[in-house]
Amino acid sequence: MRFKVLAVFGVINLFFIVVALVEPISLAEHDYAWPHAAVLILIQGLVALAMLYVGRQKFAAADIADKTYPAVVVAYVLWLCMVWRWLAQ
Repeated sequence: MRFKVLAVFGVINLFFIVVALVEPISLAEHDYAWPHAAVLILIQGLVALAMLYVGRQKFAAADIADKTYPAVVVAYVLWLCMVWRWLAQ
């Protein structure tokens, strides 16, 4: 169940990136768009793809899914901390 949630959350993050690339999203007086937050968008994309990878590996019954799940969750938390720091500037 948690792997399905993780995969869906990865898709939602990728959709959020596409929306941010089409139309800048305003967060606490900062524009979350390519020129302003390119590194954050790239990292978010990589973490979202990792979420999808873990979900796919679990669906394929691979052992690596159980091993990479904690790493992906920690990577997402670290990305959230980076966004929080970016918003505090």
